[in-house]
Amino acid sequence: MIRRWRDRRHHDHHAAESARPAEHRRSYRMSLASTWPAARTSRRITVTVLTGWGVPPRTLVHDAAVLAVTELVTNAVRHTGSRSPFFDLLLAVSGTHLEAGVRDGHPDLPDVPRAGDEGGLADVAGLVRHLGGELKIQPVPDGGKTVYVRLPLSPPSPSTAIPQ
Repeated sequence: MIRRWRDRRHHDHHAAESARPAEHRRSYRMSLASTWPAARTSRRITVTVLTGWGVPPRTLVHDAAVLAVTELVTNAVRHTGSRSPFFDLLLAVSGTHLEAGVRDGHPDLPDVPRAGDEGGLADVAGLVRHLGGELKIQPVPDGGKTVYVRLPLSPPSPSTAIPQ
């Protein structure tokens, strides 16, 4: 099921040359077969990688990223598996943000859900917006797409309940 993996730390050398401190960025990428067991595997990988990077479990950001990965992988397997036998799980963290996404080889681009839309991706988009983040869908040059969420590591403290 697993084709390859990478875990790398990136150091911005241009920033190091300036007076401001360099921003460290960590990223992780793994290719998995577009099968139903990949959802469980992706969720476990996400928990392990984020925890290893110092994003504490059972926090809003950690749990939102795990939920997003689960939904994005489920969508990749359900809707693109016949034309994209593999997908890439993408995780990254910098000093201020966490990104989690799925890249598949299927050319169809879903619409970014808006407020009031229903379904799993719409629920993820609403949660991400509530935490001050964003959900994006971007085409990739080989004809596929990347669907990812970008979350602030320190989301605004919620004064209201998470939208249902």
